[in-house]
Parts: sequence; structure tokens; C-alpha cells
Amino acid sequence: MPLRIERGSRRHRLLRLALAGGAAVLLLGLPHLLGTVSQVDTLSQIAAYSVAILGLIILMGYCGQISLAHSAFIGLGGYTTVILVADHDWPYLATIPVSIVICLAVGALIGIPALRIRGLYLAAVTLAVAALFPALVIRFEELTGGTSGKFAREAMQAPEWFFVNPYTRVGPSIVRFYVIAAVAVLVFLVARSILRSRIGRSMVALREAPLSAAASGVQVARVKIFAFAISGAFGGVAGSLLAIQLPQASDTRYTLDLSIFLLVALVAGGSGTMLGAIPGAIIFVTLRTFVSDWAAALPAFQGSDGGQIVGIISCLLLLAIVFLMPTGVAGGLQKAGRRLVQFTDPVPAGWRRFQLSASSQPTPSADAGGSQTASSPQPENSGAPTKG
Repeated sequence: MPLRIERGSRRHRLLRLALAGGAAVLLLGLPHLLGTVSQVDTLSQIAAYSVAILGLIILMGYCGQISLAHSAFIGLGGYTTVILVADHDWPYLATIPVSIVICLAVGALIGIPALRIRGLYLAAVTLAVAALFPALVIRFEELTGGTSGKFAREAMQAPEWFFVNPYTRVGPSIVRFYVIAAVAVLVFLVARSILRSRIGRSMVALREAPLSAAASGVQVARVKIFAFAISGAFGGVAGSLLAIQLPQASDTRYTLDLSIFLLVALVAGGSGTMLGAIPGAIIFVTLRTFVSDWAAALPAFQGSDGGQIVGIISCLLLLAIVFLMPTGVAGGLQKAGRRLVQFTDPVPAGWRRFQLSASSQPTPSADAGGSQTASSPQPENSGAPTKG
């Protein structure tokens, strides 16, 4: 028998507060438990890629649009941060708003074709954007460094008032993780506000029934362009966060493979909820880092980067999740959680005033057989002729 909790009640608020506190303790304490630079950097990558997958969830999961251009948005954000830091001595955090503005504008431009085309044609357009980005990086070699890449001279340093000692072996990595995690939490809060607003409900309506949504007053053009723009902005934030974790950018870091693996992570994590971005990022980093390193160490794959085995495992993982958990890992966890705790909607106050009492209900004037009761009025004149 699951535990039933009414939404908005005191128990519900305490449960949400406990979950938020547990997540905060986990974010603050997990880097200290790991203790190695590579493991802390892995946590930073998970936090950054969760922001990128969150942008795809808004665009594809909630709005129902298709995009394969997310690697270009991440690359734009990464190059913006590295160029401003390396060439103009900007602070790392000050580059994030610039990345948001640039990727917001580019995302809106890419969203314009979505007003006329959809399905495979829209996927082809966004695929062309992702394939074109590395070529543009090489073309503008003076700005981007070309095939050699762009590097910042110094990584982000912690201020003097920071509560973590940056002079230990893992100190700088933990500092960068806390900054990336704080920005990621802020982005999740912004996404939550957007999806609960009127435009968020319009996205869901557009996904479910485009014609009915347009007939109901939803401005389809604005909603589509906004979804592409906000998804691109989140991709730009993810690129800046990845540049904070590792201050370098190159054309090989933002290839088409990145977009494809992000789609795999989107489906595996769950596209129907914001929380699907977190398990999706964990799966993405595991496939791109640990599985790739493990495959490269196998004798059968000596001298390769493990990309073949990663692709095979990704396909098998995607097939397994589609059959076992069609709603992704997050959807499966929510389904398992509903067996333990179920949330019910609150009963409106004063609803008993509108409840009909037994005495106020009308009594039938005829029995089951259709005959009249004794109290029913009889006609005075049946209409038959009388004798005079």
C-alpha cells in the first residue's frame, strides 16, 4: 500500500525540503569523497552536459521539435568563453551571458525553418548546421586557432573568500565543480519556471496537437522559435561550463558525433521530465569516457579510440531502454517511486456547500411500472362525452 501525500500539505513541503537538502549535501560532499582530480572533473562534465541535455528536453521532449545541431551550440559557447578569456582577459563567469546571447540568436535563426518544415526535413537542416560548424572553425583560423585549437593560459582561480582551499591537490578541480554545479542548478530553476509558465503549457499543446493548439490561440511561430532559442542558449551555457572545466576548444571536440550521443543520452535518460537530464548526462559521460577508455585498452582495439565499441554499446543500450523503460531511466524511477509514495490533489475548500443533500433531490412521480402515485394530480375532465 503506497503512502499517500496531499500536494501542498505540510508533509509534502517537508518531503520536498528534505529532498532539496539531500541533493545539496550530495553536491557539496561528493567531490570530497572522491579525492582524485579526474573523478572531480568527471562530475563537472556530468553537471555541464546535463544543462545541454536539458535544452534538448525542452525542445524535443516538451515542444516536439527535432534538432541535431546541439554540438554547434556547445561549440559556440565553448569558443566564446575561451576566446574572451585568452584574447581579452575576461573573467570566466562574465563570458556566460555573452554565450547565452549569441546562442540565443543563432537558435532563433535555426528555428525559422521550423515554421515551414518538420520531421526529416527539419532534422536534415539541423544536421547540416552541426556538420558545418567544424568547417567554420577551420575557416576562421585567426579567431579560433584552426585545427590547433584555442587555449586559455590560466584556468579559473577561486577568490580569496572561497570556502575550499585551492592549494591542495584537488582544490582547483573542486572549485571549478562548485561553480559549474551552481550555474547548472540556476539553469534548472530557470527551465522549471519556463515549463510551468504559459509558454511551457503552449509547448506541450503544440507537441500533442499542433492544429488544435493553433485553433486555441497558441502562437505557433513564436513558441517554436522560442523553443529553439532557449535550447540553443542552454547549449551555449553548457559549452561555457565545459570551457571552465577544461579551458580549451578545438574542432574535434564539437563534431557531429557529439550531437548523436546527446540524442542517445536524451532517450536513455528520459525526454518527458527535466530530471531525465541527470541520468542522461551520467550515461553520456560513461559512454564517452569510461567505455571508450576501456575499449581502447582491449587487445582487439589496440591503436583505436574505442569509438566502434562505444557505438555498439550505445545501440544496445538504446534498444534495451526502449523495450524495458520506454520513458527512460527517469520515467522508470518515477514509476517505481509511485509504488511507494503517491501524491494526491488537494480537495477544494468549501466543496461541501455544493453537495446535494438527500432531501433536496426531486422525488420521482411514477413508480417502476410507470403508474401514477396516489398523490399525483388527476385530470378534472377526461375528455369523454356526458349524458344530458
